[in-house]
Amino acid sequence: MRKPLRILSLEDDPRDTDLIQELLTTEEVPCELTRVDTQAAFSASLQRGGFDLILADYSLPSFDGLSALKLAMQISPDVPFIFVSGTLGEEVAIEALKIGATDYVLKTHLSRLVPSVLRALREATERAERKRAEESLRQSEAYLAEAQRLSRTGSFGWNVSSGEIFWSDETFRIFDLDPLTKPTVQLVLERAHPEDREFVARTTERAAAEGSGFDFEHRLRMPDGSVKTVRVVGRPSTNGELGGLLFVGAVTDITERRRSEEALRRSESCLTEAQRLTHSGSWIWQVAGRDPLYLSEEWYRIYARLGETAATRSSRGSRQVASSH
Repeated sequence: MRKPLRILSLEDDPRDTDLIQELLTTEEVPCELTRVDTQAAFSASLQRGGFDLILADYSLPSFDGLSALKLAMQISPDVPFIFVSGTLGEEVAIEALKIGATDYVLKTHLSRLVPSVLRALREATERAERKRAEESLRQSEAYLAEAQRLSRTGSFGWNVSSGEIFWSDETFRIFDLDPLTKPTVQLVLERAHPEDREFVARTTERAAAEGSGFDFEHRLRMPDGSVKTVRVVGRPSTNGELGGLLFVGAVTDITERRRSEEALRRSESCLTEAQRLTHSGSWIWQVAGRDPLYLSEEWYRIYARLGETAATRSSRGSRQVASSH
């Protein structure tokens, strides 16, 4: 069974409301009408909400239809609004449609009411579905933007034929460029570190010529003189709508990772040198295991010297025994 249509009727004549309800019911459009005839009651009903449709007379003793329409647009803009009136001039009708009315039906031509109602409900459903889809898309884009920000990974698209390049917000942030800037291959090369510029140009030119993917690292020289290291990964994709060769990919700021790796290498180098100078080795051994998890280079050198010393002593003892005989 179809759920009754909840209609707010702004009408000062109860007989007209009853006639409308009877007409809709006859046309198999079950409905529940709530009639109001004052601005206060109309506003209160809108505030409570829960209506699928608004049907309003244009001329009431203390309230006019355009004022009602403007109020409805403020409080319940997604609810279809149809004028059902006996007096509605062409100029007023056009003004009403501009403000946001869905349609208007003259009381002398109520045969148009049911088709008008069905069309208004269909359009409202389509708008609601489109709004939900747009909201879902906005949320997805927001999640993606946040994920890119946290991972310091931006995305890009490059149409080789047209030269057009698309960057995500995070890519603009990595390159330290305003999002209104038009990205180009030349701009990328200008931002590349002077020592890496030829390598970047050669790599991108080869990818464009061969239609092959790429995965490489290079440095960026920022406007303040600082240096970033980025990893760029791209894969070719043929897009029928755009035509030609299209690359899609990601650029990741790996500056901190490279700094951490370099700091770790320096730390390990210092530890190795300190152990060499102090003749101290280090080791890690898991109690439950038989084999060590880690033995430092100095550990091996120490035990190598101990082994040589033991062998030397053994050789010297053998020579002494031989000479005594």
